[in-house]
Amino acid sequence: MLHKTSTSIVTAADGSATVYLGSNLRGNLVALIYRPGASGLDTGADLTITLETSAIPVLTVTNAGTADVFYYPRAIPNKVADASAFTDVAVLIPMVEERIKVVVAQGGATKTGSIEAIWDTENPH
Repeated sequence: MLHKTSTSIVTAADGSATVYLGSNLRGNLVALIYRPGASGLDTGADLTITLETSAIPVLTVTNAGTADVFYYPRAIPNKVADASAFTDVAVLIPMVEERIKVVVAQGGATKTGSIEAIWDTENPH
């Protein structure tokens, strides 16, 4: 079953913001939707997105732009034999009792936007 949560982004005077999506999220992250908003985060906005508790990296976006963007973040799994990364496969990012942390830099002084996460609680395998 798919679920979604969203939150507003409001930058400080220095163009930074830190916001969190959801609480106690369980399942696999499917998509993120970044919406710069009517007052528009600056085109140079950088987003660093991680899972809060585990610090699992989710997505890094440089110069996010001023249009709505859909992202489908995936993780690269590792081989059992030598821990090297696969080059031809990606997997959904698992979340267990997490919040999604979004850190914005260079978003412009007191600008607004939003971000939405979609996750799946069904086993995809």
